[in-house]
Amino acid sequence: MEPRTAEQEHRALVNDLLTSTFNSIMSIEERSIELRLTAGLTMSELHTLVAVGMYDKTPVTVVAQRLSVTAATVTAAVNRLVRKGYVERVPSQEDRRKVLLHLTKSGRKAVRAHDLFHARMIDSILDGMDADEEAALLRSVRRIKEFFDKENEMLRTAPAAHRIDAADVAC
Repeated sequence: MEPRTAEQEHRALVNDLLTSTFNSIMSIEERSIELRLTAGLTMSELHTLVAVGMYDKTPVTVVAQRLSVTAATVTAAVNRLVRKGYVERVPSQEDRRKVLLHLTKSGRKAVRAHDLFHARMIDSILDGMDADEEAALLRSVRRIKEFFDKENEMLRTAPAAHRIDAADVAC
């Protein structure tokens, strides 16, 4: 077996850092929903609350777009959130046939509790960075987001064409 090049080592390190960062965020978010204000919510439901918006009256289709899921998926989650008391359905003032989603007081408290973790994360990351470091971080995070946005769009529009099959993976 040949030793890895410096570029291969660098790529492996970037992969390890991205993977472990993603896993840490998911783990911390999962444990954070055990708080009193978010008890009984799944991560998916909590992210649905965030997508509804703190004080907005939001159509299901907009929530679905924000989450990159179908309206049917959002409707199922909203049904549970309404039963749990985190979301209410309100008729649109412009078109009474349309129903909008609005967070209840409990829903807003759950979103605020979730947002505290994100605020602490951002504060910790940016603490002590100079303007050049912040700019470099922003460029890097934008590139990561662009990759995931492209992947998400490809999987949404042509999932079979973008699937990785066993034949594509050499052992």
